[in-house]
Amino acid sequence: MLGALEGLPGSGVVVHAADTLARAVEVARSRQPHICLLEMTPDMAELKAVAAEVRAVCPETSVVAAWQPDAFPRDVWEKTSQGAIFVDGIRAGITDFLRRPLSTGDLRQLLVRLQTTPAMSTAPARRGTTLAFVSNKGGVGKSTLSVNVATRLAQRHPDDVLLIDTSLQMGLCATMLNLRPDTSILDAVREPDRLDTSLLRRLTVKHSSGLDLLAAPSDPIYAAEIDDEMIARILSMARRTYQYVVIDTFPLFDRIVMAVLDFADRAYVVLDNVVPTVISAQRLLELMDAIDYPVERRSVVVNRFARVSGNPGLDDVERQLKHSVDHVLPFDKRAMTAANLGEPFALSPRAWSKLERGLRELIDDVERFAAKSSFRAEALAADGSAGSENNSPAESTDGKRNEILKSSARPAEDAL
Repeated sequence: MLGALEGLPGSGVVVHAADTLARAVEVARSRQPHICLLEMTPDMAELKAVAAEVRAVCPETSVVAAWQPDAFPRDVWEKTSQGAIFVDGIRAGITDFLRRPLSTGDLRQLLVRLQTTPAMSTAPARRGTTLAFVSNKGGVGKSTLSVNVATRLAQRHPDDVLLIDTSLQMGLCATMLNLRPDTSILDAVREPDRLDTSLLRRLTVKHSSGLDLLAAPSDPIYAAEIDDEMIARILSMARRTYQYVVIDTFPLFDRIVMAVLDFADRAYVVLDNVVPTVISAQRLLELMDAIDYPVERRSVVVNRFARVSGNPGLDDVERQLKHSVDHVLPFDKRAMTAANLGEPFALSPRAWSKLERGLRELIDDVERFAAKSSFRAEALAADGSAGSENNSPAESTDGKRNEILKSSARPAEDAL
């Protein structure tokens, strides 16, 4: 699988691996992938049962079976024709079949085929854009940015923006919005079998801007009940419910943040222009390189920028990070006052404010990004016609699969 993917640069496919069929169902439930690739074994009864379970927990997923002739004992082929075996699989809900070893050409054709077949027409008319604000150092205004970006988006898209506070032990979003929620992300975790669009909306608290907030737990001790798998399920449901999902994160690169990045269409790395923070942001970008989070889905935001003697300038920051500074929001006492009062500054725009201009440019960037197509079937097809196909076998060791599972940062298209 991984070898075939290497021949599709820029395809935006991320692999989540499961070592057993039962585990595959749980991963599918949490990640809600476009494609679930199951290994065909002589035990067709088990394969059909798992395919049925996958379709039950994520009906929008296309179930594909990978097979190789030598996996079946000779007496199986003699007693049952190959055609009958495949027909049996189709009746069980398997959408397509791939022969091992996988080639780049076969994989490309599968992606294009699934995009154009009626099976994919059951997908939702839209898939919300997910934005994550991340930092591995506190005090840089990450939560302030998350709240104000979500608030401004909600002004433009009322009732279609969700802010999720995944800073589970010290969530500040509710305070910054002057809200006292009776429910939180913990309630979603405690009702996994009931979690759907309706329940998700009921667990949020409405802000006057039109924003919905899914708050962090009121008591930090409850954070221990929330793991990355449940965060993944919540985010999967959220992006099917709202046009924009904005996520505030804890300033620590842990499994929760990994799950958030797994779903983030764009990650905004937030820092201020202070030397220790710049060095911290450099290390965070290096971590994102290590997990193969796509460079094109990262943006660097210098928040609270101040031209103070001894502080690095924007050129200095870019040299240290080896990354462009994409957005700058200057230091403004009004932002601090707004946070203290629980009144986002996005609600009171000032025409000549540099802070307002920086926020507006950031929001425009979000909306431009959201307007782009999330699925690249046409690009894949063009790639196939323009260049020669790489038909080398796909070799995937357990080590490589584990590496992909650990580093899965969801770009446009998910596959299991």
